Amino acid sequence: MKSHGKFLKTGLLTVLCASAFSLPAVAQVKIGVVNSLSGNFAAFGQRYNTGMQVALEEINANGGINGEKLELITQDDRSDAQSALAALESLNKQGVPLIIGSYASGITGPMSKVATRQKLPLIVLGSADDSITKPGSKWVFRAKHNSTIVANVYFDYFDFLRKSNPDMKKVAVMHGNGAWPTSVSEEGVRQAEKRGYEVVGKQAYDQGTTDFRPILNKFRSANPDILLTSSYADDGIAIARQIKEVGLNTKVVAIDTASSMMSFIDQVGDKSENIVSAVSWSPDVKYEGTPELAKRLKEAAKEDPSFYEAEGYLALTVAADALRRAKSTDREKVREALAATNLKTPVTDVTFEEFDGFTGQNPIKSVIIQIQDGKHVTVFPENLASQKAKLSN
Repeated sequence: MKSHGKFLKTGLLTVLCASAFSLPAVAQVKIGVVNSLSGNFAAFGQRYNTGMQVALEEINANGGINGEKLELITQDDRSDAQSALAALESLNKQGVPLIIGSYASGITGPMSKVATRQKLPLIVLGSADDSITKPGSKWVFRAKHNSTIVANVYFDYFDFLRKSNPDMKKVAVMHGNGAWPTSVSEEGVRQAEKRGYEVVGKQAYDQGTTDFRPILNKFRSANPDILLTSSYADDGIAIARQIKEVGLNTKVVAIDTASSMMSFIDQVGDKSENIVSAVSWSPDVKYEGTPELAKRLKEAAKEDPSFYEAEGYLALTVAADALRRAKSTDREKVREALAATNLKTPVTDVTFEEFDGFTGQNPIKSVIIQIQDGKHVTVFPENLASQKAKLSN
């Protein structure tokens, strides 16, 4: 009887195991993400991650990728190019059909070259340096803006203001020596000269600089109407404070990137009023679906969302759209689907085009946000603005 009982238990276990293995597996489509979740750029990487998670929930709630669940394999690049390349190689070996990454242009630039050699589609997450898509490659796609687009929207905005202030002609430019700030500032100088502005000062500074007063005092003697600064978070906070300390009075202060964060307003306080920044998206911009997306991003971020969360959402939304249309995880078919993208999202419309020497670049229209009464509001272009622009003095 004991032997028979043992047989029944063993037989039952075998049947249960067989039944378990015969159950249909949950199919999944996996894509790779290289993101800065630690190191100097972690604050930005976390925001991108929040946006991607909101998109991931939306994608899977709406049937995933043709009925298959989408899964992200995320690797931390530690805010370092070599770590990013190691992460890309790891994901490549896992056979993912595409990769999304990363934040800093100095990281994504090398990644784009390796992805091209490996014939692995890469969707740019946050990097905006022109060189990533100019000349670019057929394997690299960027839905967000680049430095040329950003510099142009600044000068479109300055031209708009100059219609009512025709004496606004003198520009001073300062920037960190990283790839992105340098790229924006160099294109800014080209646009200034092309559009008839007088560049009365141009100064680069080393990343990590904390005292900007020597530069700002030199600019003050030139009496510029516009100050265009391209900087990262800590730089921009110090610059905004020291502008007031040295008594530099300009009609327009643009502090690119840094001033677009709520933390900038919190730390700079009243000195942040009327400072502007160019962004790819703002919660109050007048696109279809923006209010609903802004609400979901705010719930996920537990604070007012920035364009960083929106760009994370955008990158993954573009990836999912291409995978659905490719109906395959074959990299060449995914690349072809990305190249044929024609997508409307609550962040921006997306097509990848070749123009002005760029390849795989979305000709996105950036917007200008301004800090008014302690909040970011969209002030340009007029058809997307929620408030009227103000001069600094």
